[in-house]
Amino acid sequence: MTLHSRLSAVLSWATDWWELWALIAVGLLGVRLAPHVVARSERPEPLPDDVARAVERVGVPAGRVGVLRRDGRVLAYAAGLTAGHGRVFVSTGLLRELDPAGVAAVVRHEHAHLARAHVPIRVGIPCAYAVAWAVDASLFGREGLIVGAALAVPLTYLSMRVARWTEYDADADAARRSGTAFRDALARLAAGGHLGPATPVGGRLRRLLGSLSMHPPLGERLRRLEERADLRGASEGSRGRPTHGDD
Repeated sequence: MTLHSRLSAVLSWATDWWELWALIAVGLLGVRLAPHVVARSERPEPLPDDVARAVERVGVPAGRVGVLRRDGRVLAYAAGLTAGHGRVFVSTGLLRELDPAGVAAVVRHEHAHLARAHVPIRVGIPCAYAVAWAVDASLFGREGLIVGAALAVPLTYLSMRVARWTEYDADADAARRSGTAFRDALARLAAGGHLGPATPVGGRLRRLLGSLSMHPPLGERLRRLEERADLRGASEGSRGRPTHGDD
């Protein structure tokens, strides 16, 4: 088969699946434009000066953080694909609940989703699966469609595990930059009932559904942060301990 015929075959295949490419393009464009949509619809305000200074200290540009007027809601999330184009939004309810250091730590967690490429990873998994399914269906017909449908279950599990990993990774990044402020902020929000139960509660079905949540249990997040603090303290203690060699 000549190069021209191969290119023609690929082009023909791509044209047959134009709906898939359109869906992927719309999804990626939607994620990319999300911060602009929020900025236009919500009209976020800048951070208060003391919070802005705390945010800058943990390495996040204060200009990339907007405040949404949601007095009755404790809210923080990242929008966009990358740190260069994305933004972090927090609610006025969160500003009332935490001190500036706590808000900055939460902002650092959300910014880590953008800075550490968590969003492209989480979006890329289902996109890659959809493309692979299209290729499989084109090569093997009905059997390929059936196999692709069957793989949807492990894909869902993989997406959940990756999403949980990104949360733990963002937690670790926030803890590195803000010290114990992030752990204390989570504990305060949990005490106020803003983060749900520390562990899944209810019947067996509810616990099962909780185990499939994209967010890991709060208790596990706090446990990992406690372990990081203990390890860091032990490391600092060993560095500060004098060594006694032979004279």
